[in-house]
Amino acid sequence: MNGIIKVFGVFTLFLMFYSCSSNYIALQDAEKGLFLDRSKKVSTQTFFNRRMDGELKSHINRNWFIVNEDLDYVYFGQLEKRNNIPMVSPFYKTEKAKLDSIFPGYRSIEGKHIKAKVFQSLVKPVLEERLMTLCPQSYQVDYKKRDYSLTKEGIETTVKFIGRCYEDRIFFAEVTATLNPQNLEIIDKNIKIR
Repeated sequence: MNGIIKVFGVFTLFLMFYSCSSNYIALQDAEKGLFLDRSKKVSTQTFFNRRMDGELKSHINRNWFIVNEDLDYVYFGQLEKRNNIPMVSPFYKTEKAKLDSIFPGYRSIEGKHIKAKVFQSLVKPVLEERLMTLCPQSYQVDYKKRDYSLTKEGIETTVKFIGRCYEDRIFFAEVTATLNPQNLEIIDKNIKIR
């Protein structure tokens, strides 16, 4: 019996510790700057990866939002409702100075914006030139890879796709580009088609 009580006591202490260190906050409190110490510090690369998740994992539809900023940190997380109260969970922070230096467009740039820029400027011209003229009524594009990464040079993007006409493969394309991390202007691009 004493063993069961000890196990229960340890389990209770664990739950108390876990609930005290939980990494969530009410959205209203985060916006007011309250309880920001509940956030977990992460790198600028992690911030970038989370902001890109909305596009890369579109079947999940859980976007990452910036909920507050101060002189030192940018606070962000995913929004969910708990007992009809909007909560930020998980709740993170990253260093504002580092973010400003490597990703100055962080407030407005998400994965969907990069996807749209790359498609309109780089992928669509390839499709129009190589595929839509051959089979304007029945073509298909299979995306094999979409990667975005934040580097000192800018936002590096890679998109690989196959163009099909009536289910026959017409070409394979690999588009790589470097985008300006402030306004998504194309700094450099390379398109390979086979």
